[in-house]
Amino acid sequence: MAKKSEEARTENLTWLNQFGTLGTFLKNDIKLLKRNKRSRTTVIMSFLFIFYGLLFYTDAIEVYRSPAFQVFAGIFVTGGFLFTFGQFIPSWDSAYYQLMMSQNIQYREYISSKWWLMVIGTVIATVIASFYWFFFGWQIYLLIIVGAIYNIGVNSHLVMLGGAFVKTPIDLTMANKAFGDKQAFNAKTMLLLIPKLLVPMGLYALGFYLFSANIGYLFVALAGILGFTFRNMVFAKIEKVYKTEKYATIAAYKQKN
Repeated sequence: MAKKSEEARTENLTWLNQFGTLGTFLKNDIKLLKRNKRSRTTVIMSFLFIFYGLLFYTDAIEVYRSPAFQVFAGIFVTGGFLFTFGQFIPSWDSAYYQLMMSQNIQYREYISSKWWLMVIGTVIATVIASFYWFFFGWQIYLLIIVGAIYNIGVNSHLVMLGGAFVKTPIDLTMANKAFGDKQAFNAKTMLLLIPKLLVPMGLYALGFYLFSANIGYLFVALAGILGFTFRNMVFAKIEKVYKTEKYATIAAYKQKN
């Protein structure tokens, strides 16, 4: 009886209730990922990102051997779920976004639940990617780890910020466009590519050429740690953007749905 009770608790995710509103949002997002074609395809595609580093770390393409591209690969290896899922926040909820907003939900809890989901996805990808250590050595895996730290501390915030400007509703019954939609790219989201990719590449190259590879790792990791440390301040800024875009987003979803 106890075993059945525990299985039901796990399947229904009732253990998340202890986290209040945050737990409710997390529970809804996990169920969304499990039950819908589009979201399941996104999870599969994000898993494939883990093997993206093989293009870089096997020296298959000469240009990819540069230090900057090495950290670029580290960002992508652990950032598959973060990028494919995160770029469509809040579009995943487009079907009932208007109803959610009418309930006077707490944006901070809503944003936090998405952030935690991306953090969990990044950590899982980092663990799976440990095979890079076995095949390519600890320095390559260290690149992947610092890429994960940057993804958690900086890129997780940036994809949520970019999502506020993406007003493309998602049909959860369709499995196509898992990598995105052309409407997800606009001037604001394109500008965010600079801190997402070019900044960590630049930080690593700076440390590598001026000092050593280890200092390059340190520069990228410190940027991620600073972003994580000041996440509450960043969340407050993102929350303001979502509130500003709220009615334009609702109108866009209503029109396209």
